[in-house]
This record gives sequence, C-alpha cells and structure tokens, in this order.
Amino acid sequence: MPDWLMKIITIKEHIMTKKELFEAVSGILANHGQLETEMGKEIITLVEPKKGGAKVDINDIACFDESGNVTHILDSVLNVWVPVYDENGEANFYEKPDTELGFSRFTRLAEKLRKDAIKKFNATKNAVLNDVLEGNITNEEGKQLLADAETAKTNFELPEDFVYSETKPCE
Repeated sequence: MPDWLMKIITIKEHIMTKKELFEAVSGILANHGQLETEMGKEIITLVEPKKGGAKVDINDIACFDESGNVTHILDSVLNVWVPVYDENGEANFYEKPDTELGFSRFTRLAEKLRKDAIKKFNATKNAVLNDVLEGNITNEEGKQLLADAETAKTNFELPEDFVYSETKPCE
C-alpha cells in the first residue's frame, strides 16, 4: 500500500472536523501527485464536507414584493402562511441574517405554542406515571392517555387575532 494512502487511512484519528479532514486529505493527495488521479478524485468525493440541511427552493416557502423583500413565510411548525410583520410592524418571525431568507422558518407564536405544548406534555406524562404507579389507572389507560397527549402536543390552536393564510398569498 502506498505511503500516501496509509497517511490518509491513519489521519482520521487526529482530525476533529469534516473540513479539517478534507483539507488534510487534499494536502496529502496533492503532495503525492494523486489529487487529479481517478482514485484521488474518488477519495476527495468521500471526504468532501457536504452542506447541511435540506435543499429548499426559497420561492416554495416565501413570498416577495416587487423590491425582493420577504412579505410572507410558510411557518414550518404551524404549516400556514404568515406575514413577516404584523399590522403594528412587529416581526412575526425571528431574524436570522445569516440565512438566505433572513428570517427563521417558524413564527414567534409557533415557538411559544411548541414550548407550552412540551411543558403540558411533560406535566401530563408525570401525572400519568404517578397515577399508574399509585394504581389509580391501569397501565393500558396510562398508555392511551400518553398517546392522546402526544397527539395534542402537535395540534396547535391558533389565537383568533393571529393573521395567517392556509394558501400561498402570492401567485
């Protein structure tokens, strides 16, 4: 086995990130004239860091005005279209300047509802566990109550004054 290949095989133990591994392997291949060979290209393909996250067409999840500003976003938690700003000019979404969209994919309301639902689920889970342990309900009843609580954890009731649309408002 060539020494450059042995270096690649043993280097992974010393590298912490995928980017560092990619840079080290690329360097070894380049130093030994293997970067442009078929095997070198295959090795680079294996260690090349991939961009994280799902590939989403921004036009499928957002509406824009004539100036290119985002006007509505499909909330990824509530699965409804929500204006970026409410009637008072307050942002419905958290700003995320490091993203293509510039905003998070879920509203502030969705985050609050999700956190409240988790708290309620955990309280229910603890109460059901105590009731089962104390013999107040059967194990089967406890399982059903937990299944119902699990379903309720993702079914959010939106406030009446919350402005949203079930269908895409642009197009």
